[in-house]
Amino acid sequence: MSMNNSISVILPNYNGRSLLFDNIPSIITSLNTAKCEYEIIVVDDCSSDDSISMLQHHFPEVIIIQNEINQGFSATCNRGVFAAKLPLVCICSTDVTVENDYFLNALPHFKNPNLFALKGNIINYTSTIDNIDNIEKASLLYYTRGFLRFNDRVEYVPGTFTGKLNGQFVLLGCVFICDREKMLHLKGFDEIFSPFYWEDSDLAIRALRSGYNLVYEPNCVVYHQTSSTISNYRSYTKRRLVSMRNKFLFSWRHLDDPKLWINHILYTFVSLLTRWVILDWKYYAAFFNALLRLKKFTVRYKYT
Repeated sequence: MSMNNSISVILPNYNGRSLLFDNIPSIITSLNTAKCEYEIIVVDDCSSDDSISMLQHHFPEVIIIQNEINQGFSATCNRGVFAAKLPLVCICSTDVTVENDYFLNALPHFKNPNLFALKGNIINYTSTIDNIDNIEKASLLYYTRGFLRFNDRVEYVPGTFTGKLNGQFVLLGCVFICDREKMLHLKGFDEIFSPFYWEDSDLAIRALRSGYNLVYEPNCVVYHQTSSTISNYRSYTKRRLVSMRNKFLFSWRHLDDPKLWINHILYTFVSLLTRWVILDWKYYAAFFNALLRLKKFTVRYKYT
């Protein structure tokens, strides 16, 4: 079995009993279609449902790791990556169904020794697969109104992904495959973004700036049931606060143009002076929580 044909699938789980039951079979079928060596690891983040007993009964081949305390997406995924035994890793949310040929189409790309990660088309749907919201393809990283942002619905443009502003950039999203050794070199997801949001984009940019490659493969298709995980257990206000806080942290980390830094500082200063008029307390909470987060986490990554 070749090195690029062996893969550990990591499923971070929190109260996802029904999602695991529904979606693990598609993963197994796709892995068997690719005729690859594999292991499936579920890292349970202190679920209160019967996820563990369901797995033990219906999927005894699945490796189960249990967190002692609830840690959020980044730390939970990292624990799975560190425990994985095979050279490739697939990070996959529990609310994802993969096409039969997903791994078959993905694995040959890893013959490229400099490839870090591969992302395919993510078809987001609500309630049923027939009710499609959008298709997340490649992404364009850009700067506007004080922050780095990305458009995750742009058409694929052949060429090299750069991670530079206004250049094609892969938003890794809720499922992707990566080289485990390179993931460990990058020290996994940065847990400063815990419990969720923006960590995958931070990882992708760090990989690009470390000299690794990213690939977008439109023939690798998955179906993602939106609003089936985080929104079930976190209020809209909580999700909004975390997203805004992490948008500050993401921009602070990856803004590398002095002119954009000046623009960001001015934009933020004006916003802090004026947002009280519209009672936008979430902006202030996100900003100061981001500052506190910076004090808690030291700078852990250096680009090589």
